[in-house]
Amino acid sequence: MSNHGIIDSKVGLVGATVLIIGNVIGVSAFVLPGPLAGDAGPGVLIALGLAMLPLGFGILMSLQLGSAIPVAGGSYVYASRLVGPFWGFLLPWITIPGVWAGMLFIGLGFAEYAGFVADTVPFVPAIPELALIYGLLLPFIVLNVLGIKMVAVVQFLMVSLIVVGMLAFIVPGAFAIDVDNYTPLFPYGGGEVIVAVVSLYFPLRGFRLVVELGEEMKEPAKNIPRVLALSAVVSLSLLVGLVAVLVGTTNHELLGGMDAAVAQVSIENVPTALTALVLVAAAMGALTSINMTYTAYSRLLMRAGRDDIIPGSIARIHDRYDSPYVAVLLLGVPPLLVAPISPGTVTLSVALSLTILFGLAVSGVALWRLPEEFPDRYEYSLYRLPPWLLKVTAVGAVASAAFLWVLVSTQLPAMVAVLVGWMALGYAFYRARLWYFGERGIDLETRMQRLHENEQLEPEG
Repeated sequence: MSNHGIIDSKVGLVGATVLIIGNVIGVSAFVLPGPLAGDAGPGVLIALGLAMLPLGFGILMSLQLGSAIPVAGGSYVYASRLVGPFWGFLLPWITIPGVWAGMLFIGLGFAEYAGFVADTVPFVPAIPELALIYGLLLPFIVLNVLGIKMVAVVQFLMVSLIVVGMLAFIVPGAFAIDVDNYTPLFPYGGGEVIVAVVSLYFPLRGFRLVVELGEEMKEPAKNIPRVLALSAVVSLSLLVGLVAVLVGTTNHELLGGMDAAVAQVSIENVPTALTALVLVAAAMGALTSINMTYTAYSRLLMRAGRDDIIPGSIARIHDRYDSPYVAVLLLGVPPLLVAPISPGTVTLSVALSLTILFGLAVSGVALWRLPEEFPDRYEYSLYRLPPWLLKVTAVGAVASAAFLWVLVSTQLPAMVAVLVGWMALGYAFYRARLWYFGERGIDLETRMQRLHENEQLEPEG
């Protein structure tokens, strides 16, 4: 194994919880519901509920796998050690373009809200969209290079503002709901609802961050379940409340034609002072989304780089800041280059959601194989799913992810074809890496099936 270094900085229960909440309640909570309601009707509320089904399986998987094998870049480790080396490789391979799409989505969402503020608030200058995207992404590339402790401090401040701003919209907005706006539930049929389900899974994927941070969390086997429980209660309550108020106060056809729909609805139904808090929350949502996307997926790439199945330089740890800075730059810089030609927000969110659903399916197989491949890890997990629930969760994760992939292929076949083509290209790259190292007497597939020395500690029991 190449000596890439191990991250020594740690965050505790509160720090990890705010990291997850900020990863779930991001700019997508403020940007997606409006256009999705315009496309799918009030059924966007049902779509949010359906998106929580694969989420439930994902949380249970994170609970069990994270408690049994708390490591950095957990999703990569589970795939490569429990499913197979190639499947482990595919996760970082498909994650890279997915994260690029996610970064552009967040940048465009932030620009949308900034443009709305410039149009409605006197003396606020209009800033070109491209400049806003660059001004948003660059600081968080720098922040993530500075390390997890700095990330957690900034995240805590931003999440506090998000929670206050969402409550400022939900509580007074609930008194302005007109139940007639909830009918007809599916005015345009089921096809658009399917796209809404996948698109809304974009923010909900944020809970999976917890399995990427194992190396950087204090007492990970004990704290991972606690973080999942606390962040789920806060995040899901706020998301459901926001969508219910948005759709209940405004006709879905009007929502579909609005830029920054949450902000516009807030102006019409919420006192001005509270609307200012809503706008601040939307801005903070963009910041937390970017912050944690860099944090989570850089760890996945870092861990794959330690196995050298992707270039080992990606796993380098900064000597001073204790961060995977090369992985952060790989995820952060390319979106800046392609920002001028990026597609719309819904398309970008679906692209990232499909890559995450792929990871959900692979993790479902990993969960099924955990008791067989690492029986002691499973048996002595601090939080152990009963065998029947473990199997139900594994099957549910795979089935729901596959089902959504198939349904999206009927609505957006070109996007699915592009992702499948990218995976086929990945197979060629994978075989080339195996051949290159094999010629030098190194069996990468064997390396990818063993935990590294720093990961050998048994879970706390």
